[in-house]
Amino acid sequence: MSHTASPASRPAGPDFDGPGDQEQLFDVRHIFNVLRRRLSVIFGTMAVITGITLLVVFQLTPQFTATSLVLIDPREQQVVDIEAVMSGLPPDSAAIDSEVEVLRSRTLAARVVDQLELVADPEFNSALTEPGLLAALDPRRWFGSDQPVEEATRDQRETNRVIDAFQDRLSVGRRGLTYVISISFRSPDARKAALIANTVADLYVLEQLEAKYEATRRANEWLNDRLSELRAEVRAAEEAVEIFRTENNLVSASGLTVNEQQLAELNGQLILARADLAEREAKFNRYRELRRTGTGADTLADVLQSPVIAQLRQQEAEVTRRLAELSSRYGDRHPEMIKVRAERRDLAVAIDREVSRTVANVENEVAVTRTRVASLEKSLRELEGRSGEGGLKEVKLRELESDAQAVSSLYESFLERFRQTSEQTDLQEADARILSQATVPTSPSFPRKGLFLVLALFASGGLGVALAFLLEHLDDAFSSVSQLEKGLGLPHLASVPDVAADVGSAIAAPFDIILKRPLSAYTESFRALRSAIALSNVDQPPRVVLVTSALPADGKTTTAISLARASASAGVRTVLLDCDLRRPNVHKNLKGGSGTGPAAGIVEVLAGQAELDDALITDEPSGLSYLPVKAGAANPPDLLGSKHMENLLASLRETFDMVVIDSAPVLPVVDSRVLSRRVDKTLFVVRWRNTPRDAAGNAIKDLTEAGADIAGVVFERLDLKKQKKYTYGDSGYYYGRYSKYYVN
Repeated sequence: MSHTASPASRPAGPDFDGPGDQEQLFDVRHIFNVLRRRLSVIFGTMAVITGITLLVVFQLTPQFTATSLVLIDPREQQVVDIEAVMSGLPPDSAAIDSEVEVLRSRTLAARVVDQLELVADPEFNSALTEPGLLAALDPRRWFGSDQPVEEATRDQRETNRVIDAFQDRLSVGRRGLTYVISISFRSPDARKAALIANTVADLYVLEQLEAKYEATRRANEWLNDRLSELRAEVRAAEEAVEIFRTENNLVSASGLTVNEQQLAELNGQLILARADLAEREAKFNRYRELRRTGTGADTLADVLQSPVIAQLRQQEAEVTRRLAELSSRYGDRHPEMIKVRAERRDLAVAIDREVSRTVANVENEVAVTRTRVASLEKSLRELEGRSGEGGLKEVKLRELESDAQAVSSLYESFLERFRQTSEQTDLQEADARILSQATVPTSPSFPRKGLFLVLALFASGGLGVALAFLLEHLDDAFSSVSQLEKGLGLPHLASVPDVAADVGSAIAAPFDIILKRPLSAYTESFRALRSAIALSNVDQPPRVVLVTSALPADGKTTTAISLARASASAGVRTVLLDCDLRRPNVHKNLKGGSGTGPAAGIVEVLAGQAELDDALITDEPSGLSYLPVKAGAANPPDLLGSKHMENLLASLRETFDMVVIDSAPVLPVVDSRVLSRRVDKTLFVVRWRNTPRDAAGNAIKDLTEAGADIAGVVFERLDLKKQKKYTYGDSGYYYGRYSKYYVN
């Protein structure tokens, strides 16, 4: 129950208790002890906050959330292999996020509000509900504008407020990295929540289709208008070509003008004529060469092919055969022989004459062919002259034809595209489809009472723990022996348990336990205090001991009386002096607050108005002598510091073995500081969990500066059951183990 070691002899060790000790700020035992001793704060905070949370939660209007799912399908169905006017959505993240923003847009929200007539729904239109107390307290209602507002403007503002309320309850988000978009709507009406979620999804898909239809319609209209313009341009271009061709006599057939056709024909005829001339000239030259050399011309092709010459040759052969027959029968001069020879000579002359005629024919043909070639060449030259004159006109014609061809090609391209877009009108399909319709929710999504309860418990628990550590940090009192010794720099002499709960009808005051329960923990603490005082100076054990404290109500008077009674009960001649001249309590406590005041006191003795023996009163139960205070002094510090006080203490030393002085608190007055210089030892009393640290430190500093010899600190009124939560390793921590040694 006590600790009597001096600071020098006390073994060094870690402090497990002090909330202000930075070295043990994160000590596990310290944290555990803080939580354990502040359980009431933690559980109280949890109970209050959780109760308030539940009260608020049960007052909240339940909200139901319905969710529909929309799939953005990147696949395109190709019914016909033509390019769409509005292409499908690309399958990338930016496109999906863009569609999410489309679903959140005010345009789509306005369509839903209009279709479901939400302007007439009080849930969305606050103007349809009666203003509550908070609305009445809104300063904007007090200083509203008096200017008239047009009905259209007022309706638009009302619609905007409804759309804002609608968007506050709408939640649109992409599910992970998929192409699925969830559309959730929150409402107190479960059916309305499902209806609105499904309506948003339906209108979104419908809006996609309408956008494609509108794009295709606008494209068809533009293409139709453009086709009309191009048709007129084609007609004008083709008319310009025909007019220019007619005016300049550039009529063509098969893609060629008349001049070009005539030139082509003349060139062809000239080439053929020249080839024929060359052939005939070659044949004629051959005939002349054969005639010049005397070689027979009958081998020429024209001769061989002549039927007259062929017949003559046949007749000549017959005559030659007859001549041969006759030569075998007759002689050369035979008339038959002569006749036959004459026939053969006539046939040879006829053949020669026919050959000459054939050659003459070839020569005539050469002359005719040469004349024909010359004529063709002349005609070609004349035609080329006319063609040179019309070359520039043909260039202009080709330019007009090119322009007409370009306009015609563009017209054909637009016409083909118009046919394609016209076919697409009935084949449009949205890029999104409803994957899952929203169903009517059966349980509210807000407030989730279980979740709120868990969150409230965790939040309040965390707040309670934080509040516990805050209170611990703000706690400026001493709660452990190690904290006491470190904070004041003085040895701990004894820890006095708090026995206020044990004081009943049989025991009037704590110091009565000294006599009535000698084996109690309270009595044992003062035995330990007596031993600590004696050991504070082994060579010269203190005989005059001053008991004081920093502030009133710290337990100094109870400590002084209990120490004096414990000493007297042990057979030591002990006297107790009440030197708290401003608020004396010794006589009142020892007499139990009854009876009359003392006949004389310490003031009268010091003033020489009474003898010491007459002023001393004996405490009958313990045999303790004490010197009370009858009346206060005008200037207590001067009286206590006087030579008379010094003589009084010297006289008491001769008569008694132990002199215990109950003095005034240190901080309010200087009495104890003056008196501390005249005693052997000073005992400083600190009340557990009550005396502020700064106050105790300042009091110790004042006593030290006054020259007091402070023996140590008495830890007063410890709650031994609660102290276990504040300390680790102190004697009180193990009180449960040795409590059976006491009879309380």
